Amino acid sequence: MSESENSKCVLLLYSSRFGHSKKIADAVANEIGNAGLGVDVEELRPGAAIDIHRYAGAGFVVSVRYGFFATALYKLLETHKDWLDSTPTLLMTVSLTARKPGKRDPAKHSYTRLLLKKTQWTPTRVSVVAGALQYPRYNVFDRVCIRLIMLVTGGEADGKSEIDYTDWDSVRESARAYAKEVFASLRKRKITAP
Repeated sequence: MSESENSKCVLLLYSSRFGHSKKIADAVANEIGNAGLGVDVEELRPGAAIDIHRYAGAGFVVSVRYGFFATALYKLLETHKDWLDSTPTLLMTVSLTARKPGKRDPAKHSYTRLLLKKTQWTPTRVSVVAGALQYPRYNVFDRVCIRLIMLVTGGEADGKSEIDYTDWDSVRESARAYAKEVFASLRKRKITAP
């Protein structure tokens, strides 16, 4: 594959504990692919690295668990900060707190704001989407903790429900907007899509 063919591909990394963020990442990848870009979807793992010469951009679909993102995310952002700051990037935070519309604004979502402040990273596109409540998939510890969080925040705390709070239209819209940003960057670099 030539360098220009390689550079028409986007890397999409996800972190998912119970599988919902992976489902969201697949939906994002589908939209990016439908826009005409190649997309590689990979799980964000410790020690992960990006071949910056292969990709025209990078996206991250990352879940927040008890207020924290995966440690591997911080390491990857630190390792590739210069490249990430110079290429189209997408950060999609997946959070149960975003089930409430007022908590979906990235500028107001405390976990997203803290991540961006701590890493000094400025993605070209940031969105916050609601995750899913999946009590039957949780172990005893997670079930108790999440029930408590849901009680405090006025959510479903029965310990049995499975509720998908994700606004799938918003997910697809963010993915399409991001694909347009990648194409705009490719045009500036005079690389045409396949």
